[in-house]
Amino acid sequence: MRLRKVVCFLLACVLIAPMTAVKAQQDAQVFDPLINRISQALALNEDQVANLRQIFTSHAPKISELQRRARSQPFSPQLQRDVEQQQRAFREEFSAHLTDEQKTKLASLNLRLPIPLPPAFVAINIAPRARAQASAALADSEKLIPSIGRAGRMTEDQKIIHLLNRATFGPRPGDFERVRLIGTARFLEEQLHPETIDDSDLEQRLSALSTLRMTSSELYQFYPPPNAIEAREKQPNPPPIFGRPPQIHVELVQQKLVRAASANRQLHEVMTDFWFNHFNVFAQKDAVQWMVTAFERDVIRPNSLGRFRDLLLSVAESPAMLYYLDNWLSAAPDSREPRPSTNQPPRPQNAQPAPGANSAPTAMMPQNDIAAMINQPPRPPARRRDINENYARELMELHTLGVDGGYTQKDVQEVARCFTGWTIDRPFQGGGFLFRPWMHDAGAKIVLGAVIPANGGILDGRRVIEILSRHPSTARFISKKLCQRFISDNPPPLMVERIAQVFLKTEGDIREVLRAIFTSPEFYSPASFRSKVKSPLELAASAVRAIDADTNGSPALHEWIRRMGQPLYQQQAPTGYSENSQSWISAGIFLNRINFLTAMATGQIAGTIYDPSRLVSADVISDADVLTNKLAALILHTDLSAEGRRAVRAGLNEPPPQPKPAVVDDRTLRAQREISPAVMTRSKLDPAASRRVAQTISLLFGSAEFQRR
Repeated sequence: MRLRKVVCFLLACVLIAPMTAVKAQQDAQVFDPLINRISQALALNEDQVANLRQIFTSHAPKISELQRRARSQPFSPQLQRDVEQQQRAFREEFSAHLTDEQKTKLASLNLRLPIPLPPAFVAINIAPRARAQASAALADSEKLIPSIGRAGRMTEDQKIIHLLNRATFGPRPGDFERVRLIGTARFLEEQLHPETIDDSDLEQRLSALSTLRMTSSELYQFYPPPNAIEAREKQPNPPPIFGRPPQIHVELVQQKLVRAASANRQLHEVMTDFWFNHFNVFAQKDAVQWMVTAFERDVIRPNSLGRFRDLLLSVAESPAMLYYLDNWLSAAPDSREPRPSTNQPPRPQNAQPAPGANSAPTAMMPQNDIAAMINQPPRPPARRRDINENYARELMELHTLGVDGGYTQKDVQEVARCFTGWTIDRPFQGGGFLFRPWMHDAGAKIVLGAVIPANGGILDGRRVIEILSRHPSTARFISKKLCQRFISDNPPPLMVERIAQVFLKTEGDIREVLRAIFTSPEFYSPASFRSKVKSPLELAASAVRAIDADTNGSPALHEWIRRMGQPLYQQQAPTGYSENSQSWISAGIFLNRINFLTAMATGQIAGTIYDPSRLVSADVISDADVLTNKLAALILHTDLSAEGRRAVRAGLNEPPPQPKPAVVDDRTLRAQREISPAVMTRSKLDPAASRRVAQTISLLFGSAEFQRR
């Protein structure tokens, strides 16, 4: 019996020893890079390196446990504290083997234990859009609409393509045939009344993006800044943490791209983009990151085809705009905060849910605001109270009258006085708009010649909105900007004046203003046809739509649009991006545009797919001219210029170009690999034929006819 136990023990040793050796070798491989980095930073001798390796080996079980927890609960505050405790224990144990000089260096050395950091964001997969069977019109379409000369008039077919290129993010295969069937007038009426268009499939797909449905307060709770996490854990029932603040921005960009590419309510999406750009807020200014989702969802989108006055007032009361242009800090110089009552105070006057926000690092935040971020009662800024003129100036210069709209510096000062007290309840916790009477300048004001009596309170600001929204300069400024968007970079002054009169007569009815633009003779003039260069967003969305592709708006697509010069929700200046499309023309940007379109055509953008066999049949692949005509009819709809046709023919005789991949950080690369289409489309064409189709599409995408709208 004893002999049997000895044999079993020896056998166990024989079996376990190799396993232990393998485990030790694996641990050594994991820790070797860190050991080498510490050794070089501290100039360790051989004995110290041996001690360091022994310490890491003894800590390996604990580090393995932390690695497992980091994979299963990456945003756990307790995990973060345990990681910090493990790092402190390591430092204390290793310090015993170091000289005083080495101890000083160790104190400032970032250990970066091999424990995965929580991801900045998790790329969310969106189900592919529902697809109808290819129509007979799509399958048989080879008709190329003739290009128009500057002296001629548009044919009905040319008007259809022009309307689709301007009122939408570009036609999808089959759209031209449908509009030809129902007529441009009916199509325009449908788009002007988006509530009559079914977009339930799109909304169902976007339901995967949970941040889109959250209030600003909920976004702050579930996606807090790192410095708020530890303090929150001391609360009795802290809310769960779903991710980091950048997740909000990524999902917002995803939905914008998916909507632009897939929405049936195309004009609504175009106008939402237009007004967000007009009332631009910077995505990375401090607390705006928790507000921008609601800003677009609750302020811009519902009012994009309504009355300008309602849109202007909603923007003025939005926390995103109040914070971005600093009006939340604006107070009369002699204002005094009332002493807090021992009784529970009533809800502040006009407190509303917060709309609007973007994303910003906490390091940019003032020190006094960090206290508010970690759920302490808000305190007044640690600075002398004064009137801030930022919002008042941009309200008149950029939002309403225009720089030449007839206002003076005195008007800016008076408008700023009217908006004192328009602030935010707990801005770093996603709070809503509120008016604080004690911050307000109660004196009488004169704005553009109109007297605003004293003691008006919140009505002072609303009176300013009323004055500005009805002003003739506002009508001209907004009308010109809309004409720039939809007609030409330099719209005819007489036409702008005519549209401005529609604006005034309808009291700023955006829908009626658009109807006047889209039915004007200037809109359908030959000079307007393909006169505007597409913005990066328009280029990306129109490319997806042109080849009947589908996208889940993955970070790969975000990065391409950024490289082309239009990082979404990240324009720092309140001017937004220019409506003058010539700003998108430069040698460097054009190269990125061509590389992007090549990547799109060749299926190299993660999360964006298309099926070449839905566009052409196998029997046309061998004839270059037939293939070019077939695809040009679907993508361009009009004749290629002689120069463009020569470029396509020459390109088809060369190997397909290989685009350079977008350079992104490691976290973004990991997210790009993780996100993939839910259903991969399999082409019925053989690989060689698919490559031929992709090469032709790439060349057509690069043509002037596609680069312009």
